[in-house]
Amino acid sequence: MAPTPAAAATVSSRGDTSPAPPGGSQPVAGGWQLAASSALTRLLRQRELGIALVAIILFVLFSLLSHGTFDSVQNWAAIGSATAELGIVTVGVSLLMVSGEFDLSVGANFAFAALVMALMIHDGYPPLEALGADIGIGIGVGLLNGLVTVMLDIPSFITTLGTFFLWSGVTLLVTGGQTVTILNPPGVLTALGGSVSGQIRAEIFWWLGAGLVIGLLLHRTVTGNWLFAVGGKRFAARETGVPVVRTRVIAFVICGVLAAFAGAVQLGHLDSMSASFGSTYQLEAIAASVVGGCALTGGRGSILGAMIGTVVLQMLDNGLILSGVSPYWYESVVGVIVIAAVALHVRIGRLTRGAEQ
Repeated sequence: MAPTPAAAATVSSRGDTSPAPPGGSQPVAGGWQLAASSALTRLLRQRELGIALVAIILFVLFSLLSHGTFDSVQNWAAIGSATAELGIVTVGVSLLMVSGEFDLSVGANFAFAALVMALMIHDGYPPLEALGADIGIGIGVGLLNGLVTVMLDIPSFITTLGTFFLWSGVTLLVTGGQTVTILNPPGVLTALGGSVSGQIRAEIFWWLGAGLVIGLLLHRTVTGNWLFAVGGKRFAARETGVPVVRTRVIAFVICGVLAAFAGAVQLGHLDSMSASFGSTYQLEAIAASVVGGCALTGGRGSILGAMIGTVVLQMLDNGLILSGVSPYWYESVVGVIVIAAVALHVRIGRLTRGAEQ
């Protein structure tokens, strides 16, 4: 006798002919498989998980190689300060990368805005006005980058490479290549980069605050959805009514403001500023963002991942030195890690799509 439809539905791809559940529902095993597949997909989507594991491994490794020096409170206070200064820049760069753009001028913006602030304080201007000028420069640099990119329809890589040389030259002209030092730092500088408690400095809290605010903007607001849409599928975003031009310009402005503010924070930490400060931040910020999960093609990434990526870079820089390894290896190791991170993210993306299918 031919099997009933309910019985026939129980025949699995493995040839299992166990009795069908009442009502012809799917077998329990199939439900577990679907649940496992869904859990795997969710796990693979957590791009921060991989880089967090790398950070833990590096912590254990450098703690052993440095004979306990790496995990000391004093050392981590130094790592925290270095991470915060680069980290504020990275938060802006990662936001911009989500929208599918790059900013190679953040290092020059960082130094130029902070040097103008330092010169104003040195010449007797009110510190808050000097800080306002720093932020204003950041807005102007970001706005210029955004408008030139969207109005002339040229790649942001080219636009910001040009403005990097522009602001680097202007900075040297303004300062003559000299370091500007503030002998009696006002309270504003102390609030930006001074000591809060023991070896904990204020800049760490500015970094965490910037990460929280921009993270909420990116992942919890309509503007954040627009940024992901513009970076992922720009034409489709435009067809659905997303203000593509405005969104791209906003991303550039936010990136410019954070780079300038990071310069002010470092000025508060060191009480001095030079044209050479932050000269490698544009590349390090992109590297930290990529290591943290931001896609070079846009449309994917997270602020938390970029922040963890920044910590990993600073752990490498600090840990290699304390382990007795030549500091010249730092850039080589970072290069390898960036390539490995991109390859890993591509692989994870393919696994995620396979799990969803």
